[in-house]
Amino acid sequence: MNGLNIGIVGGSIAGCSAAILMRRAGHKVTVFERSEGALVGRGGGIGTTPQLFDSLIEQDVIDSEFPHCSVTEMPFTARRSSDDRLGYTPWAMPMAFRTFHWSALWNNLRRRVPDESYRKGVQVVNAVSEDGDTVILELRDGTKERFDLVLFADGYQSLGRRLIFPDAELSYRGYMLWRGLLPEREMKESAPLGSKLPRLSYSNLCGHMVTYFIPDEHGSAKEGDRIFNWAAYVPLSGDALNDFMIDRDGRERTGTIPPGKMRIAEEDRLKQLVCQNLPTYYSDIVNKTQDTYVQLIYTVELDAYYRDRRCLIGDAGMVIQPFTGSGVFKGFNNVKELLGALDSHNNMDEALSQWSEAQVRSGKRLLALGEQMEKPFIWEPLNFADADAETTAAWWKTSVTFPDDFTHEAKSG
Repeated sequence: MNGLNIGIVGGSIAGCSAAILMRRAGHKVTVFERSEGALVGRGGGIGTTPQLFDSLIEQDVIDSEFPHCSVTEMPFTARRSSDDRLGYTPWAMPMAFRTFHWSALWNNLRRRVPDESYRKGVQVVNAVSEDGDTVILELRDGTKERFDLVLFADGYQSLGRRLIFPDAELSYRGYMLWRGLLPEREMKESAPLGSKLPRLSYSNLCGHMVTYFIPDEHGSAKEGDRIFNWAAYVPLSGDALNDFMIDRDGRERTGTIPPGKMRIAEEDRLKQLVCQNLPTYYSDIVNKTQDTYVQLIYTVELDAYYRDRRCLIGDAGMVIQPFTGSGVFKGFNNVKELLGALDSHNNMDEALSQWSEAQVRSGKRLLALGEQMEKPFIWEPLNFADADAETTAAWWKTSVTFPDDFTHEAKSG
């Protein structure tokens, strides 16, 4: 099946990755991105395993000198007293992880998609299968375009998922991810963080916080130039959602409150709530950060990834908890394995069926990992302040079991 005409709905990370790989395989692609401008400022720090990172470079999906920081260990840290500066760390897990800026990744990917293949400011409103071998995309301006195959890469609130599997609903998990970015130069001392990714338990609150370095907006990973990326998981009941999701302009938000839009009183309340549970070094980072932002945590489980030549990739498919660190892994592998299925079959339905079954298996393994991590990381966390090395290491070992093909743990030896 060479030279397919493929429509891709969504021009973010998964959509651009799909466009790059599909074009190189000889297919014609058209990306439909509803936003008019560049997708910058949408995200903070993200990361992936060294194996996937190296694979992205080897396949020229990202530059060989793509700016990143390397994480070598994950300390489990907690505050023991009100003046505890760095906290107490009973144990640190050897870790292998690459961290980088969301915008830098998107810019790298976008440069590899020709402008004639990337149509910004164009919104898809429907996708209808015709005769089982064609998909007609309906655009907001009323025009229609025909494709051999359509890939929905339109995120966790995917139109494609709603069209293909209308009964699949987002499940709110009862907590949010509160995030911020702080330039390293604004802290008097940054050395304690180094190449670490601390996982900090709260003293009197469910949830936890992580922080790590990412390169700055110019791609510098030098000491002094970097950015503190921090992410705090905080419980938020379903009953409190409607009030909390009103932004400072009085607008009701769905799913996220972007930087600079959270009500100042709510931002101050969160800072007080979280910072009173952290060692002072980390509470200073949070308190100094301006324009923090929020993402509500949802999941979606699916039993298939396609119907009638309409496919889901990235967060348009299974939605997994972000603390698994699987977002880049999931989206890239969806596309890579789809190409493998298309190359190994002469029949489209057989190729998509085989591919879909593999994505469901992988997605459910990652979803199981996320659900497994929720208990120790959100609802029943270990208070590291009262733990020793043996207890903490045993807690980690019994709490988290990574899939064989996806792990943050560094290999011994």
